[in-house]
Amino acid sequence: MNYDLTIREDRKRFVKRANQLLRDKRDNVCLSDESKRTVRQNNYIHILFRILALETGTTEQYAKQVYFKELANPDIFVRVTKDKLTGKMIKTIRSTCDIEIKEMSKAIQNFLIWASSPDINIQLPAATLNQDGSITFASDFDRQAYHQAVIKTSVLDEITYPDIN
Repeated sequence: MNYDLTIREDRKRFVKRANQLLRDKRDNVCLSDESKRTVRQNNYIHILFRILALETGTTEQYAKQVYFKELANPDIFVRVTKDKLTGKMIKTIRSTCDIEIKEMSKAIQNFLIWASSPDINIQLPAATLNQDGSITFASDFDRQAYHQAVIKTSVLDEITYPDIN
């Protein structure tokens, strides 16, 4: 079970589970500290995917796979290995679930820089990830435009696009 100890409810569940283990008189319990990406990071990056999808006329999934992972962050997400049987080079893309907090922070920063580069020229909103799980956007970010992005992206997701490989 994973517990995000920055969230009050998860802390309560964690304490309850630890107390149950003590009551059960467990001799040995393995506790690992996983530093995978946070829920706040995940929420924020998905907002950026939706906005970019709206700006480019693609889907959120396409923005995530191609723009975020392959173009803005190949050093973090793209792995090329040699197939032992065929000898061909195989490209695999890591999941955001598998990266650590620091890697995700770097990936988000790279994505913001990539999107604002002269070739792309799309200004994505900078944000602060608050302790309570909320996201505070920079003051120049138009919340109405964001809500339009969310609504329009959901319509775009119904359109079929070519496979991304």
